[in-house]
Amino acid sequence: MSDRKEILLNGKIEKIYYKYLFNSVLGMLSVSFCILVDTMFIGRGIGSEGLAALNICIPIFNIFNGLGLLFGMGGATALSISIGKGEIDESQRVFTQTLVISLFTGIIISIVGVFNKEQIGYLLGADEKTIILVKEYLSGVLFLSFSYILSHTISSFVRNDHNPKLAMIATSTGGILNIILDYLFIFTFGMGMKGAALATSIASLVNVSILCTHFVSKKCNLKFTKFNFSLKRVTRVLANGAPSFIIELSSGIVIFIFNLSLLKMIGEVGVSAYSIIANVALVVAAIFTGIAQAIQPIISINFGADKYDRVEKVKKMALITAFIVGSIFYITGIVFPQTIVRIFTKESGEIVFITINAIRYYFIAFLIMGLNIVMGAYYQSKEYTVASNIISLSRGIIFLIIGVLILPRIFGVNGIWLTAVFAEMMTFILTYAYIKIKKIKTLKYE
Repeated sequence: MSDRKEILLNGKIEKIYYKYLFNSVLGMLSVSFCILVDTMFIGRGIGSEGLAALNICIPIFNIFNGLGLLFGMGGATALSISIGKGEIDESQRVFTQTLVISLFTGIIISIVGVFNKEQIGYLLGADEKTIILVKEYLSGVLFLSFSYILSHTISSFVRNDHNPKLAMIATSTGGILNIILDYLFIFTFGMGMKGAALATSIASLVNVSILCTHFVSKKCNLKFTKFNFSLKRVTRVLANGAPSFIIELSSGIVIFIFNLSLLKMIGEVGVSAYSIIANVALVVAAIFTGIAQAIQPIISINFGADKYDRVEKVKKMALITAFIVGSIFYITGIVFPQTIVRIFTKESGEIVFITINAIRYYFIAFLIMGLNIVMGAYYQSKEYTVASNIISLSRGIIFLIIGVLILPRIFGVNGIWLTAVFAEMMTFILTYAYIKIKKIKTLKYE
């Protein structure tokens, strides 16, 4: 562990940050790219009905990703803080226990999912029109549920073991394979929704296989120990990972609520339009999550070693990066909305008009979203779980539910698109107030 610890604690902070940033963002983009490619191929190969079915299924990925990050980010944060404090044996026990529980959880979900596809489809919001396509897609995803969960869990530990490059290679390889298989299964073999799902699942399994090569390499400092269940250790991991889980799960909840609201207000065409918006948002959120994952190993180990100046410097760089990225996507949406729509569908008429209108409202949220995600990750990386959970719950559930209940009554369908803006803005204000109050209390005690 000494070499890795030395680099993260005493190496040039800018160089370390950009190394982790590049690999983490590229890795997260590859994950979202799998779903994005499904959307493009389904939109062009199956049509708006396929897009609607896919959007109904997307929350299942949020659940898988959320569980993977719950164990991965939670365990990796505990691991790095333990290393920073010099508690090497404890860090290995955290690693072993987290990985075993993650694998067990994934296998259980795979077994339950395979035998309950139809029930899960209806729970996700499918109706008689969409259930057939939804079941097709779920049948290709659920039996390999464990691979989606494990990919995030293992990737987090590999990054924290100072090998972000392998994590990036694994997810990038999976993304490229997904594109190839998508084309073959949908257009060459005519396998439809099931083919798209199988392509994504196989890519995820390959991702996990590549990540596992780290454990037999000379670079690996992670050691498996005898499994010894500790409730205290599990609680620590779950508390650390809860903010990441909430963010992912809330994304699924948002899609579910938006789908129901749009079906009620403007019908299936609204869900198809939102499918395009949701997938662009998925890419943007992936970049922001990549930034968050990049700072986690650096902040956790330096915080554990009491090097607070390095912690604050990394936070500042991450906030600047997030704002620049958000601004680029916002400007792109305002200037080229029709180009964005055409990437996903060759249809014309109502779906194009609705989506272009939605982009002009929804993309405002990108200006603030990254700042909130970075601040949540900053507190999470220091094991300040209360602050991190407040941010995650506020932007992911509380203000979104308030917004979707109130704004459509005032602005009609535009109120749905403004809900994301409302949630991010209110969370930003709440976080700013929290920081100011905490600073005042600190000065008072000093």
